[in-house]
Parts: sequence; structure tokens; C-alpha cells
Amino acid sequence: MANMTQILSGNFSKGENAKGNFSGYDSEGDRIFIFKAQMEGLGIKTDADFKPFFALVKVKAIQVRDAEGELTDVIEQRLQATAVFKTEAELYNAKNSSKRLELGAMLDLQKTASASGLSESQMDALLSASI
Repeated sequence: MANMTQILSGNFSKGENAKGNFSGYDSEGDRIFIFKAQMEGLGIKTDADFKPFFALVKVKAIQVRDAEGELTDVIEQRLQATAVFKTEAELYNAKNSSKRLELGAMLDLQKTASASGLSESQMDALLSASI
């Protein structure tokens, strides 16, 4: 499950083998890897464009690259943004979207059961079985 955080600072990677991805930092000082394309989606294309934003983050296993940029057999864990958002409201909306869909499905089931003439106790049993 992804955790919510706010990215408060960071910088784009630079150098010979750099791909222009972003290293963001939260209030705990944790480094969060963010793909360049995700940053571009926020309208942040250079370090000078940076303004704080929100992210869902998750630890992911990645293959480490050597000095020449080639993948090795070494695997490490990296804290990575799975999604980024301009506003806190967008973050909350994304974080709660699956739960809202489940609630909507339950309400639809309740409406259908009621229209079918089921008793309240039968509807309760049906709803608890669907959870």
C-alpha cells in the first residue's frame, strides 16, 4: 500500500549517465525517487521550477546500475513515487478512490436489493457478505 507524503525539496539528476529523474525529500528527510515524466506532469522541468507537491510513495525493488550505466544483478530497495499531485485534495482523492468505489458498489447493491423486495435483515446479510 502506498503512503502519502509531501515533497518539500529536491533536485534533478545531472551528470554523464543521468536520465533527468528527480530526488525529492519529505519532512523526515527521506529521499524519494520520482521519474522525470511525473515531474513534467506537474509542470516542474528544472530545479528552478520546483514548488512543494504531494505524492503516494512505496518501497520498490530495483536493479542497481554499474558505473557505465549497465544493470547489475544487485537488487536494492528504493522509496519511489507511484503518483504525484499538485494539491492535497488531489492526493486525498486518489488515496480514497478505491474505498469510494467499494462504498458506491455497496450502495448500488443495497438499492437493487431494496427494489427486489428483500427485507432489511436480508439486505444487511447481503451487504455484510459483500464486504
